[in-house]
Amino acid sequence: LTDLPGELLELILCCDVLGAADIGRVSCTCRRLREACQPRGKVWRERFRLRWPSLLKYYSHSDSVSWLEEYKARHKAGLEAQRIVASFSKRFFSEHVPCDGFSDIETLGCPSHFFEDELMCILNMEGR
Repeated sequence: LTDLPGELLELILCCDVLGAADIGRVSCTCRRLREACQPRGKVWRERFRLRWPSLLKYYSHSDSVSWLEEYKARHKAGLEAQRIVASFSKRFFSEHVPCDGFSDIETLGCPSHFFEDELMCILNMEGR
């Protein structure tokens, strides 16, 4: 892999068969592959696009974005959203919803569109 031209290496690493964990493992092998998988580069942007295509509308091409950090933040927001939704039935089984019932959502510390996107994913899952 390290002998391939940079453009070809990027094309391989952007392949939709590879996952985020695969890219992370590849980037740990050597300096050349770590540079090919740089956080602000095409590879992590493509990972983000493949996983959450509807979120790209929130970014401009001129923005200098750390796609690796965005990927991590969106992934973390998704896990938190799933945890919160799983707790709803226990907390809101009665007809009375407390005024502070959704305070954990408000204090997530992630962009609201990440949380909204995960809720839409949960709603669109088969079997739900």
